Amino acid sequence: MMNFNKGGRGLLFLEDDVSFIPTTIKTLSLTIIYCVLFSMALVTPAQGQEATGLLRIKPLSVGQKVPDDFWTKEHLFYINGDTVRKTFEEHRGKMVVLDFWFSGCFNCLLHQNEIDFFKEKYADELVVVMVNTKRTKEDQEKLNRFTKSEAFLNLKLSNLISVIEDDYLERLFAPSAYPSYCWINDIGLYQLKTFRNLLDRQYIAPFIDKKS
Repeated sequence: MMNFNKGGRGLLFLEDDVSFIPTTIKTLSLTIIYCVLFSMALVTPAQGQEATGLLRIKPLSVGQKVPDDFWTKEHLFYINGDTVRKTFEEHRGKMVVLDFWFSGCFNCLLHQNEIDFFKEKYADELVVVMVNTKRTKEDQEKLNRFTKSEAFLNLKLSNLISVIEDDYLERLFAPSAYPSYCWINDIGLYQLKTFRNLLDRQYIAPFIDKKS
């Protein structure tokens, strides 16, 4: 057998003793099979993992394009006490503002009438979607009680339409405070994230608050 170890290169074989070769080949084959199976396990989700949302969604950074399933994924919408499932497909080509909120955030609701003014004025160009995530632990029943509360009625809101029980948008945009406003422009780019409402006629650029 040719010695490939000359010059310190290649595999180390003993020229006169080849009895160990079958065992080595067997061990090497098992090692390769193990590595292939292990690699497949890393890239193949466990059964049901994708359906239950266990796959990690990497949060978007400002300037990145939203994934295609942002438009096609169904969300549970709360509409004045009722619920319906629908996608964002109808909003493609518009400026989409995701308004992350929860019922205990007064500022989240205080500006809704002002936001409605801009939604109506620029209906062909702008849509604002309220988003209540699973993190808040507020489901349809809890929101039904909240909309009958004195605190909500005093706000004199014309309606309450919101995505509820969300975990997809929360993981994609990672709101760290309430309210959070995430702006996706008409070509699907994540353009801006702010913790204040910019759809307000009382604010004049550059949006500097007056000090008391």
